[in-house]
Amino acid sequence: MNGILYVVMSGCTWKNVPRRYGSKSTVHRFHPYLFEHSIYQKIFNELLNKGYDLDKIDISHCFTDTKDIPAKKWEKPIKMDTKK
Repeated sequence: MNGILYVVMSGCTWKNVPRRYGSKSTVHRFHPYLFEHSIYQKIFNELLNKGYDLDKIDISHCFTDTKDIPAKKWEKPIKMDTKK
């Protein structure tokens, strides 16, 4: 998980992940596993609920950056549930 967070936060490619997080193949292989098993959604929901509990969430203004995700015709969009 730390290797994936490193890629997200630093913007580096998978091949440039520091060895202390495991091999690039292991880190990269773990990423789709987390997605396919809805683990990202569970983490997101826990963080969101914690933010609501602490009264720290204001979703009146929010956005997501999807410029690197190609749009494919006829595919259903992926949505993340943001309801408490």
